[in-house]
Amino acid sequence: MRAVLLREIGGRPHLADVPEPTDVPPRTALLRVEAAGLCYRDLLVTQGKFPRARAPLILGHEYAGRVVRVGDGVEGLREGEFVTGLPHTTCGSCEFCLTARENLCVNKKWYGEEVPGVFAEYALVDASSLVRVPDGVQPSGAAISSCVVGMLVNALREVGGAKAGEVVVVTGAGGGVGIHAVQVAKALGCRVVAATRSEEKAGAIRSAGADHVVVGSGFSEEVRRVYGGADLVLEAVGEPTMAESIRSLKWGGRLVLVGNVTAGTFPLPLGLVILKGLSVLGSVGSTVRTMREALEMMARGQVRPVVREVRLEDHESAFEALREGRALGRFVFRPAS
Repeated sequence: MRAVLLREIGGRPHLADVPEPTDVPPRTALLRVEAAGLCYRDLLVTQGKFPRARAPLILGHEYAGRVVRVGDGVEGLREGEFVTGLPHTTCGSCEFCLTARENLCVNKKWYGEEVPGVFAEYALVDASSLVRVPDGVQPSGAAISSCVVGMLVNALREVGGAKAGEVVVVTGAGGGVGIHAVQVAKALGCRVVAATRSEEKAGAIRSAGADHVVVGSGFSEEVRRVYGGADLVLEAVGEPTMAESIRSLKWGGRLVLVGNVTAGTFPLPLGLVILKGLSVLGSVGSTVRTMREALEMMARGQVRPVVREVRLEDHESAFEALREGRALGRFVFRPAS
C-alpha cells in the first residue's frame, strides 16, 4: 500500500510502498483510510521535537475511514462502517481513562510517533475510541473531529471555561486550529477577536465568523481598546505570540495554550500573572465525548471545516506550505481516492 514514510528523524517524508497490515491485534480495528489531516505536530515530529518518535515510521494521527476488520474483543463495529477516533491509543485502565479523560491517558501512544500512523491507504487503530460519523459530515471533516474541533471544544469550554458573551482572542486564526477555534468559540456564544499575520487570510477568517480581525504581530492594544481586554485567549501559536496574548487579557483572564509552533520557551511575567489574577492553562487533545460533540457541531453546520484535500502524492507541497505558514485551514490527505 502507499504511505507517507519518514525514514529518519530530521529528514523529509516521502511516498513509499509498504506492506499492508494483515494481522489485527485484540482491541484493534483495521481501517481503509478515507481522510487524514496534516497537523503541525506531524511537521514537528519530522524535526525531532518529539523524542518518543522512532523512525522509520508512517506519519499522521488524524483520520476517518471504513472498518475492514476488527480484532478479538471488539464489539459494536461492523465491516464498512464509517468511523473516526482519537489520535492515539488508550489503555482503558489508568485514572484518566476511567474518568473519561482519555486525552490524558498516561499510557497512550500517538499514531505517527510511537506506532504507525494514518498517512496510508490502511491503518491499524485502537478500536476503543472509535465512533460512527453522523450523516452530513464528510470524510475531511470527520478526520479533524478529534485533533482539531474536539480538541477545541475541550480547550475552550472544559479547560478554559468559555461562556456566552465573553471575549475570546484566537491567535494564528488562519491556521488549521485557529480558523476552527473561531467557529467553535462562536458556537459557544462568545465574541471572537481573531489575530493573524496574513492579510490574505483575513477575509476567510471573517467568513468563519470572527467579530474582529487584527492583522499583524501586535493585537493586545486593539483588544484592550475595543473590548477592554479579553476574558480568554486561545493560544494556538505559542512562544511567538505569548507576550501579546498575556497583555491582551483583562483582570482575571485566562490563557489556554494548545500550540507551540517553535517548540520554544517563554519567560512568563510572574508578577503580572499574580497581580492581575491571570490563569495560564495547558490543554491537549480531545476526549471521546468532545469528539462526539465536534461531529454533531459539524452535522448541524455550526462548524464548517476549512480544508484543502490533497493526494498522498502531493504531500511534499502540503508539508512545505505548512512549514512556511501559507496553509489556510487544514490540509487533508485522501489516501483511498
